[in-house]
Amino acid sequence: MAALSLNRAYDKVLALLFLLAAVPLLPAQTQGNGEVMQLMQQGTGAMHRGDAAEAERYFTQATVKAPQLADAFLGLGLAELRAGKAEAARQSLTKAVRLNPKLNGAHMFLGIAKYQMNDAAAAGADLREEIKLQPKNVEALTWLGIIELGAGHPDEAAGPLDQAAALTPNDPNILYLRGRAHSLIAEESYQALYRIDPDSWRVHHALAESYSASGQPDKAIAELLKAIAKQPSNPDLYESLGDAYQKVSRFDDAIKAYEQEVKFSPHNGIALYNLGKIQVERGDPQAGVPLLEQAVDAHASPAPTYFYLGLGLSKIGKNQEAAEWIEKSMRANPSDFIKQSGYYELARLYQKLNRKEDSQRALDELKKLKARQAEAATEAAK
Repeated sequence: MAALSLNRAYDKVLALLFLLAAVPLLPAQTQGNGEVMQLMQQGTGAMHRGDAAEAERYFTQATVKAPQLADAFLGLGLAELRAGKAEAARQSLTKAVRLNPKLNGAHMFLGIAKYQMNDAAAAGADLREEIKLQPKNVEALTWLGIIELGAGHPDEAAGPLDQAAALTPNDPNILYLRGRAHSLIAEESYQALYRIDPDSWRVHHALAESYSASGQPDKAIAELLKAIAKQPSNPDLYESLGDAYQKVSRFDDAIKAYEQEVKFSPHNGIALYNLGKIQVERGDPQAGVPLLEQAVDAHASPAPTYFYLGLGLSKIGKNQEAAEWIEKSMRANPSDFIKQSGYYELARLYQKLNRKEDSQRALDELKKLKARQAEAATEAAK
């Protein structure tokens, strides 16, 4: 499964790389040499058409007529790499790097060629050189992560993949690779922890987190109860237990867990927020609103806390105050879920407050948000 996913990521990233780098820059050396410039343009055109063999012929001719032109060797290396000629590509790209060590893309593609030849150490070194030249090159960062994962070094892969994800936060391939790297790191840590003390509360907590992440909340709950039996005054364990209970809709048990968390950590904003949210969602806003007000004072995450406080206030008829809190939530960098819920609730509240234009604006924003979400889902599925 890991190898298959890695291969899929490899194919997609390679396609993107060729798309981005298919047009080599035409440097000053080609000015006045119309024949070399024409060969470079013809090679680039062939690459755009997907004809690697034709591109290779044009770029080869360009290297013969301009043997000091690094861009010609870069183009030739790309064509050879696209044609599956890894060794030939390595030689051409090595020449490009020697002629111009700062040529954008040359180190990156040289690293890819070496990776295809199963030389992960050398490939990683070339990718790092590319990143020195272009620290925000997402493709280079991603490829370094792929190479380090393939070499069995998830700790070395995590850094560049974190950077790539920060630069392109909605790329599913990068997110998968990043998650894979961190999962492997966590797995190594858990195995080491298990060897040290297989029945410690930390091991049970780690197992619970693993079960939770893999969609097995019942097993997570069982491990958390074992952890709590060994560490009964640890508020973090009760928080994890409450979260697990919420996933299986055991809200009474979740409330008990969060109440225990508050017992050992009286001003814990997360526990107060969860207690208040559950009460509001279950139809007891009179109990939930005071808890959410305490959560606000305890500096719980602003957007969701403000939203549920507003929702609770709306359920007890305090519409003006409710609208103000939900408006405040919308200004606090909310998640898409909170945004969608917020626009919907504001449209209802504005109607009750006879603010018809504001209600319509909220509905319009809700429609725009749903359209963006649908577009993003379609793009991610490509």
